[in-house]
Amino acid sequence: MVIAAMEMIPPYQPVKIHTDSKYMIEGLTAHLENWENDGWIDIKNAKFFKKAAHLMRYRSARMTLQWVKGHNGVQGNEGRDALVKQEANKRVPDLLNLEIPKEFNVQGVRLSTITQATAYRGILERKQPEARNTSEENLQLTHMAIKRIMGELETNAAIWQGTRRKVIRLIIQQFFFKTIHRTHLIGKYWRNIEGYKEREIYVSCNETESMSHIQTQCREKNTQIIW
Repeated sequence: MVIAAMEMIPPYQPVKIHTDSKYMIEGLTAHLENWENDGWIDIKNAKFFKKAAHLMRYRSARMTLQWVKGHNGVQGNEGRDALVKQEANKRVPDLLNLEIPKEFNVQGVRLSTITQATAYRGILERKQPEARNTSEENLQLTHMAIKRIMGELETNAAIWQGTRRKVIRLIIQQFFFKTIHRTHLIGKYWRNIEGYKEREIYVSCNETESMSHIQTQCREKNTQIIW
């Protein structure tokens, strides 16, 4: 939203942007120099911060960033949240031009500031994580459940963030994480392990065990008492 706003407003015109994201404000002010010195290693949404920083430096008029409390009835902020969710759930996302002129594009790590830890994170960042089809399937199921119950769609980031809320005990957070990634040692996990294949089937119901079956489908008496 900040990038779109700055691209729409002429660089010679003063602009004041209200946002509920302290991360965005601090990233473009307090942390920007350090992030550039570290070559943007391990910085979430680095490509967007780079573009926003370029647009800020290109401006000749004054630009102000002001924090406002989120979900507090502020009309513009509430409207922004609705637009963000709408865009995040599009099947075909709108293209955002993130190109930066060479003279504005700060690249690489400054050798005088780099540490071994930063260099190691940079190496890990270049490794592409493998796609988890089971995780994507469970996230889609979560999207549909939230839509059915709450009447609105949530982003993947909001779902993951919700599983890590401080009010949720750590052991429950771990349960959510394993459930979404389908890493509990049940069902098909045992299929190819010699001597343990029988553990795939839940005998009482005579079907392959799964978290969905355990939580919502099993009618065995002891399971019903637990849940």
